[in-house]
Amino acid sequence: MLEQATKVKCPLCEGQGELSPAEVVERFVNPEQHKRLDDQIAEIAETVSIGTTEAKGKVLNFQKEVHNWNPALAIWRRSPKE
Repeated sequence: MLEQATKVKCPLCEGQGELSPAEVVERFVNPEQHKRLDDQIAEIAETVSIGTTEAKGKVLNFQKEVHNWNPALAIWRRSPKE
């Protein structure tokens, strides 16, 4: 499993941790802040999609890989990948 090494600030609260309901409404109603929020979310999504495509680069076929397992090895001694 690919774990994100860096953490990002919440694009909605900008790292403050909590917002009042009035502040939330103001961030979604104000077009300038709404655009900035969209840009931040797009930037975060781009970094995540780059990381997941690297992890998904090698897709294994179960029907072919199962024949490579060692049948003499007890099932509880096998790796989780098997």
